[in-house]
Formats: sequence, structure tokens, C-alpha cells
Amino acid sequence: REFVLSEIATIFRNEFGQPDLIVHYGSSPKTIEKWDSVNNLVIISAIEERFKIEFSIDSIFKSENVGDLCDYVVSNTLIFDK
Repeated sequence: REFVLSEIATIFRNEFGQPDLIVHYGSSPKTIEKWDSVNNLVIISAIEERFKIEFSIDSIFKSENVGDLCDYVVSNTLIFDK
């Protein structure tokens, strides 16, 4: 899960052009200023590309923070022990 967090944090930093952005499991649209509904789609797309997975529409709507995104990646990627 730590590896996934690190990769997702890098995605946020790159997409938002903020190399010093602090991203943790509890980070959410309420705590990251640029994380709006449009940028959420950009972030999801980048995560899908990085981990070669596809988020379901339901999982996108249910994800409330970075921890939820990490959990989804871990649960839906074959390279991680479950």
C-alpha cells in the first residue's frame, strides 16, 4: 500500500504541477485545492494507465480520499499480494 501511495502522490504532483504537494491516505478534494471533479477524471485516468487497471464508475463515486484510491489499486492489481 505504501508503494501505491508513493506512485499516486507522484501522479498528483505531476498532474497539478506541484512538486512539493504532500499527499497522504487522508488527502481528499477538501484538502487538495486543485482536486475538483474535472481533475479527478485526469487523476483516475493517470492511475489507470500507471497500474494497468480500470476503475468502475461505482468505485470512482465511492472513493472519498487517496486511501480509497490506494485500496482499489491494491485490490485490483495482480502484482500485489492480497
